[in-house]
Amino acid sequence: AVEIVPSENPPVGIDMGIHHALALSDSTIIDKPPHLKLSLARLRRLQRRVARRKKGSAGRKEAVDQLAKEHEHIANQRRDYWHKVTFWLVATYGMIVLEKLNLAFMLRNDKLARPAHHVGLGVFQDFLDYKAIQAGVEIVLVNPRDTSQKCNNCPESMPKDLSVRIHSCPHCGFMVDRDVNAALNILGLGRETASKR
Repeated sequence: AVEIVPSENPPVGIDMGIHHALALSDSTIIDKPPHLKLSLARLRRLQRRVARRKKGSAGRKEAVDQLAKEHEHIANQRRDYWHKVTFWLVATYGMIVLEKLNLAFMLRNDKLARPAHHVGLGVFQDFLDYKAIQAGVEIVLVNPRDTSQKCNNCPESMPKDLSVRIHSCPHCGFMVDRDVNAALNILGLGRETASKR
């Protein structure tokens, strides 16, 4: 195993979101790559084509084969994308703090399942774990409860549903992207956890 040693690189909190793929506590936003969005649109067209074909027909078999190839193409695009992102993360940050997400729950939840699956958060976590171990970068997992509701600039909470994209605190005036606010809270929790070790 590679020993984790204190790094000169800064720590970072990461919110794995539905709107953005990742939002970082330093305000870096990492979105789904445009080519993946195009592939997902093509996938939906192919799924409709399969549904329209008669079961057992040669046309349906051809459509099913095309759909399978597109699924494989998208999986390869996701892996390539996350390889590059996770390589950059472990090269840039000395400690990475993530939410301890229940991906099984997210995939059962109608509002969360499609974005979580399409972005490939499970692939991201697997790649990051592997690369962090190789690079000697510490990964800290924290409970995500209330990280998107609590203001990072003051002790107050500001309940908001998923459609509200900006955190605008009426108590202290702090305004920032909702997911960046969550990432800042995640970083704070990670620092607390690391300091207790």
